[in-house]
Amino acid sequence: MEVQVLVFLLLSFFISSKLWVSSADPGGRFKSIFNFGDSLSDTGNYLAVGAPRFPLIKQLPYGETFFKKATGRSSDGRLIIDFIADYLGLPFLPPHRKLVGGPYVKTGVSFAVFGATALDPDFFYSQNLGPTLRTNDSLSIQVGWFKKW
Repeated sequence: MEVQVLVFLLLSFFISSKLWVSSADPGGRFKSIFNFGDSLSDTGNYLAVGAPRFPLIKQLPYGETFFKKATGRSSDGRLIIDFIADYLGLPFLPPHRKLVGGPYVKTGVSFAVFGATALDPDFFYSQNLGPTLRTNDSLSIQVGWFKKW
């Protein structure tokens, strides 16, 4: 499982890096971030889809330290993606699932979902591991959301 997480993080970083580069102006200043991943960078997508297997993130202490309210982040403060956005002078990324049918955000969006995997859920179900999944929103699902967005 640890190898899978490492591969997922590397893929997330690679995809995010490619998108950051493509969204930079000629002066090198970044205009937007599009983030893919799991709980390490989920800014509220899991909560927006109902948090079926880990509902505690919708209440304090999650979000307490920095935001002073529950945010849907799997942290009591900011996530690494929040620090990256802050460093680049961009606002914190809204969760994509809260924006469906809503406004287009030019400064970026987080597609990351708590418990997401790099492999599709079909693989886990074929190995009789499906019930262990926290979500079916794998990397390919997140990329699909991005393509439709």
